[in-house]
Amino acid sequence: MLCAQAQPQAEPPAQHLRSLDAAEASRMLDALRAEQAKLSDGEKTYFHLSSGAPASYDQNRIGPRDAFVALDLDHVWQIERTSRDGAVFPTYRLTIVPDGHNAPIWTLGVMMTWPRDVVRIIEVDMFYGPPAPF
Repeated sequence: MLCAQAQPQAEPPAQHLRSLDAAEASRMLDALRAEQAKLSDGEKTYFHLSSGAPASYDQNRIGPRDAFVALDLDHVWQIERTSRDGAVFPTYRLTIVPDGHNAPIWTLGVMMTWPRDVVRIIEVDMFYGPPAPF
């Protein structure tokens, strides 16, 4: 008798966390995904959004909104809180490796606020560029 075996699925890259715990990282990623979903569904959302890349990269032909909506947040490699602990407007830096470490990467700067435990994104700055020399 033949038994079907589940095929192993590719694991997303492990998230390296710096200056924050897994719960804080998860809340921040959930907030980004919620904003992506709103924009995908044509809903209005209000935060500053910018995107850039070296001038010769084709990524510059894509507007910031489309780039943000298409961003694959399942391939976050590193999340770092760049503000002090307990800051009113915490800031984070995310490194996203959509095609592995030897391909161009996304670096995101994210500013948020947590008033009364309501997560709100204030600003997202995205840069698509060459990989770091690991």
